Amino acid sequence: MATIALMFSGLGLFFIGVRGLSANLVPLVGRRARAAFARALRGNVRTAISGTLAGMITQSSTAVSWIVVSFVRGGVLADGPALMAPSWSNVGTALLPLIVAIDTSTAAGLVIGVVGFMTYFRLARGDRMRNVMEAALGAGLLLFGMHLVSIAVGPMREALMGHPAWNAAVENPWLLALIGAGFSLAAQSSSVAAALAVAAVGGGLLDFGSALPLIAGANAAAMINNAVLIPGETRPGRVVFALQVVQKLGGSLLLVALAVFAALRPDLVAALLRNGSGDVGAELALIFLATQIGGALTSALLEGPTRRAVARLLPMNAVETLSQPAFLLREALGDTEAALDLSMREVARLGARLPQMVEHVREEGDVSAPPAAVLRAAGAALTEAIRAYLASLLDARLSRDQVAVALLLDDAANNTGALHEALADYAHEAAAARAVPTAQRLNEALHLLLGAVADHAESLGAEEPELVLGLLGHRDRLMEDLRQRLSSQNDLSAEEQNALFRMTVLFERIVWLARRLVNGLTQVRRARNGT
Repeated sequence: MATIALMFSGLGLFFIGVRGLSANLVPLVGRRARAAFARALRGNVRTAISGTLAGMITQSSTAVSWIVVSFVRGGVLADGPALMAPSWSNVGTALLPLIVAIDTSTAAGLVIGVVGFMTYFRLARGDRMRNVMEAALGAGLLLFGMHLVSIAVGPMREALMGHPAWNAAVENPWLLALIGAGFSLAAQSSSVAAALAVAAVGGGLLDFGSALPLIAGANAAAMINNAVLIPGETRPGRVVFALQVVQKLGGSLLLVALAVFAALRPDLVAALLRNGSGDVGAELALIFLATQIGGALTSALLEGPTRRAVARLLPMNAVETLSQPAFLLREALGDTEAALDLSMREVARLGARLPQMVEHVREEGDVSAPPAAVLRAAGAALTEAIRAYLASLLDARLSRDQVAVALLLDDAANNTGALHEALADYAHEAAAARAVPTAQRLNEALHLLLGAVADHAESLGAEEPELVLGLLGHRDRLMEDLRQRLSSQNDLSAEEQNALFRMTVLFERIVWLARRLVNGLTQVRRARNGT
């Protein structure tokens, strides 16, 4: 029982360490480092190097995937070789089993001790220093956890060796592959499962031939981890995760071929191991690293067919089409004034869609307009893209006036996104009260106001802002009187009364957000014109 507890405590420390290391290294990278990473993703060779380094730093190919996808959505990166970076990040994460193969328990103990003293005496000041300390603690716990696992492996080996059930399990490659797949799915990382296999080999619990099916199963299960993310992503995200499926498939085929070769020619494998370094765990870790490189090369060769397959099997839907930026060009980031102008036009383009949000609840609305739910999702994605583009622009050296304009545009984009959210909620409530004349009057009034806001946005903040703001005067008192009248009407059902009540509340919020948007676009216009 004590041995099992030691094994579980070691695994627990290992998993905590992996999460702590990944969670604290990503914030340490910072915006400027991410911008440098984006600039480095130019060309196949530079993408391979940068992706591998990113995987080493984050120890998470998923984190690298989100960073790259957000850059492409925001127009910071082109939809080209950069999408291969997450596939190469799997090579960086594959260094984890190699580290585990080295006895670093002394270094891990020193790191944990130093972090403990600095934490107790509050020597770590600032968020960045705390991230450094927590990342170091994660690395120390990871390595010390593997040290505990290696200690527990010895007694477990003595207890299991010769047991019929254990012998049957070790001799069944399919069962070993299934165990490896289970570890990979549970940890959401094939590198973590491979590191555990390396520790088992180093402790003598598994031999080289038994470990190969285990890490092959773990690597194959990573295809599932990436495949389940494909349907819910936009086109760049789908390509990113599909390429990683191909990368893991290529690596898994190499591992399976090696496992079959080891099973057919164990004598030759034993001779090769004797002529090697003598450390079987380290050699297994190197093989895992080599298969990740082979998988990445495979995905690079099959990038074109993978893209075509994704486009054919998962075509873009209405949300994806409407969420694509029309003006955000990454080439313009080097010209601040041009980038600000393009950002302004993208915000205006998003604001021009506002009247369409209530078309489906008007009596004579345009039924060909996209549904409010679609516009809401597309608006949220496009708002994120605009803000990511502006964040990349702010990483450059801007004048005070340019910084002010960029921040105003960021606020305007945020207000436009919030308007899409509020209008989608309003449309949902209006659908429940569509038969009520009061609801239709509210819908027409709101459509008229949104039309004025859209015209102001399309003019890039130049069209009579005072008139638009006058139309958007405060209606708090008017909405309160309307709510009181509605509460006294007995001819309305409870559902209709509740829907109308929420419509009036949302009407007030929409007017308030619209005023903020008009003011913001007007200020951007004046700041850019120097008035």
